[in-house]
Amino acid sequence: MTEELLRPGSLFRARGRDYRVERREKAVLFARTVDTEEEALFYLPLEGPSLALTSLGLPPEEPGDPALHDLLLRAADLSALHADAPFLALQRSRVVPANYQLVPLLMALRQPKVRLLIADDVGLGKTVEAGLVLKELWVRGRVRRALVLAPAHLVAQWEEALRRFFHLPFTVFSGSQLKRLARGLPPGSNPWGHFPLILASLDYAKQDGVRNQVLLQDFDLLLVDEAHLAARPPTERGAQMERYRLVRDLARRVPHLLLLTATPHNGYSESFLSLLEHLDAVGLGLFKGGVLDREVAKRHVVQRRRRDVEEWFRREGKKSPFPEREAREEGVEPSRAEAELFEAVRRYQAEVFDPDPEKVPLLGRWLAMHLMRRATSSPKALERSLERRRALLESLLEAPAEPTGEEAAALFDAAPERLLPEEAEASLELSLADRARIGAERAYLLTLQSHLKASRKDSKLERLLALLQDPLRLGRGRTLVFTRYRDTLEYLVERLAKALPHPVFGVHGEMSEREREEVLLAFARHPRAVLVATDVFSEGLNLQHYAAQLVHYDLPWNPNRLEQRNGRIDRFGQPEPVVRIRTLYYERSFDVAVFRLLLEKAERIRQELGVVPAFFGDEAYLRQSLEALWREDWRSERRLQTGLFQEEAEPELLAARRAVEEGFYGHSEFSLPDVERRLQEALGKAGSPRALGAFVLDGLRYLGWEVEGEDPYLARRGPGEAVPGLPPTLGPFTFRLEAPLGVEVLDLSHPVVEHLVAHLRFRAYRDLDGARTALLSFPAPPGTPPVAFYHFRARFLGPDGEALESLYRKALRLLDGALLPEAEAEALWASRRKQAPLLSQEQGRLLARRALSLDLEALGQAGAEEALARLKAEREALKRDLARAYGGLPEAFQGLDRVELLGHELLAVSLLAPGGV
Repeated sequence: MTEELLRPGSLFRARGRDYRVERREKAVLFARTVDTEEEALFYLPLEGPSLALTSLGLPPEEPGDPALHDLLLRAADLSALHADAPFLALQRSRVVPANYQLVPLLMALRQPKVRLLIADDVGLGKTVEAGLVLKELWVRGRVRRALVLAPAHLVAQWEEALRRFFHLPFTVFSGSQLKRLARGLPPGSNPWGHFPLILASLDYAKQDGVRNQVLLQDFDLLLVDEAHLAARPPTERGAQMERYRLVRDLARRVPHLLLLTATPHNGYSESFLSLLEHLDAVGLGLFKGGVLDREVAKRHVVQRRRRDVEEWFRREGKKSPFPEREAREEGVEPSRAEAELFEAVRRYQAEVFDPDPEKVPLLGRWLAMHLMRRATSSPKALERSLERRRALLESLLEAPAEPTGEEAAALFDAAPERLLPEEAEASLELSLADRARIGAERAYLLTLQSHLKASRKDSKLERLLALLQDPLRLGRGRTLVFTRYRDTLEYLVERLAKALPHPVFGVHGEMSEREREEVLLAFARHPRAVLVATDVFSEGLNLQHYAAQLVHYDLPWNPNRLEQRNGRIDRFGQPEPVVRIRTLYYERSFDVAVFRLLLEKAERIRQELGVVPAFFGDEAYLRQSLEALWREDWRSERRLQTGLFQEEAEPELLAARRAVEEGFYGHSEFSLPDVERRLQEALGKAGSPRALGAFVLDGLRYLGWEVEGEDPYLARRGPGEAVPGLPPTLGPFTFRLEAPLGVEVLDLSHPVVEHLVAHLRFRAYRDLDGARTALLSFPAPPGTPPVAFYHFRARFLGPDGEALESLYRKALRLLDGALLPEAEAEALWASRRKQAPLLSQEQGRLLARRALSLDLEALGQAGAEEALARLKAEREALKRDLARAYGGLPEAFQGLDRVELLGHELLAVSLLAPGGV
């Protein structure tokens, strides 16, 4: 067999079965079986000579089971890559997108090379939007190799979301993981070239020795989460510059690029423009003469605040999809002993390092601030910090050598939870510790421990209990409580469980995915419950279906972190009309100073502009602000008056206004009715959840399975036929995209559906009892001429290797071979009955023989050419629209209508004979 004939769509026979070519990558051929759609790989140097071109062949002359025939046709329709479908990802994912979340997908489908900056605000669902685009390109064959880069602490969440909601099995790459993966590869091979879907941290990928391996690969798509971390920094050095260079170089090589960030503009125009330069790396024409063309650029940017989406709905006379936010701050007055403890912690740096705050090294300042944060979190958190640090200092006093860098990091008491950016580098300076200072510090730690023992009251815990027990405040429903530290989490779970009559649960970063799921399900089963979580749950997870009440038990020193926590429940899909948020902080502590300086300032800007500016989460800004505040006398009541901060808010407010003015907020090329129309078109083409559900239930019952329930369902094999890959019991399951907790959602890409489709196709294609041919009836008097419906599939190849399909039917009268007009044929098909007419087996065989003796090649070719003409006309019209929108057609869009017909296949033949009126 000549390798030139192995084009996508070609059929060949090998290993005793028929296969269809999907694609070829160098010496490896990717193919799928014709009867079950299973994927198989062929190494051409070894197996190439044995591959033989073939065709699907005519259906058998012996009519098969009408019910199995019907299931075959429905399976083909549900799983086809419809060329004229608006999008296919929806029925191959487990997400329930809001209509506004479909805008990036609609924009992507207008771009041969998808280049999008998705910059929607926290809580609007960027993961859903990007996942739908990625899944759509994957299903259509436009993406075969994808790389997702995210911050290290979000990698696990991305892996879980892409697998669970989009059925995309990404392989996580990290230093330790790569060593394990490499053991199963040939010696010397590059692991980055072996796996089609790779997920890694941005900082790992930029490392020396890794970066070049990444850049050597031919990825089809690059997705960068928290893309502002890869914007061009002001200086040419540092970690951010390395991230910028990696993404810049990848953006030049990769055709499809998705950049995700809720904070694309940090107040510096050059940094924001550098993200758009990443998009423009393939020549979209976003910049003309070095100046941004906003009219062109806005077709590649999706940037919406919550108020923009709400205004979109209001203009259409629709109710906002978001809840109202009732947020209040709860200042907690410390007891005398607690206030003395806070003051003793504040004096830590003066007693241990230097009384002059300007001379204190960064080590002392940040260590003191760290202990203050632990003290205001909980007594248990501070107690464990003091115990650990005292033990380490005593061991160093006994050691003959100076502390090493590793010991220095331990001295900083880095808890298992990841450090926030403002603390990330402080531990490195502990290597400056000397033996004299260690002795002084050990003595002061004993003083702090004595203060801690004297402080027996926990005023903040008492306030939390009051909130949770008062039905007029928060004592109703399920409540999510955020804390920064696992020590505090364990302390709260123990104390709250003893004091409250309802269950209390805890979730932290060291729990496995399965353990977290079990806790969430248990939490959701109770009408009143409390879930205490560390910040592992503050990013990327949607908890709106679990709770409508949230308490910030620890005050984040990062305004963006506060809003990320709020966004877990205050987001689209929250069933409650109001979410209640309470923020606790200690008066007369550093907490209140941070609250007034940073959080109130950020909230005022959010209320005016609708966004929390990115620089409030910037490491340098936070470090500078917190250090300046710590050096000042933040205990003064006058110093904490809000009015004195107004002049300090001015630079931040000006930068925030610049970010909004230079951004693309509120822009959308689509109206709400247009999006909803496209949604209905997609469901009509690719199959609604109801159509999929009917197919799965009918298929299971056909195979003899027992189906119980009325949604959710439970299915048992019992005496029925085994389906390879399926357990003997399924469920509970549903086909509704939004399901109750603990109920599995089945979609077209779910393994249960894929195994069932494969088995039913196999049954329908088998020679002995195949059902590619079937005898059906339609209401008509005896003597009405029988009609044959021929079900074809045409395959096309897009300009970027995109796989497309069209299913079409042609109907012929069997007596004279005349073609039925399309309208008449569709009306007849709609009236068919899924049972055979009263004809003998021999009569059915004669009808099938007659139907298969006609010129079916010409019939199928004519239908395929009609489908190709329609597809080209649609794309030519799209090119004209894009040329008007861009003021000329960018080079990347020139080949949009270069679509090639690869061939057509006769899938099945339905013989319709009169069966009475």
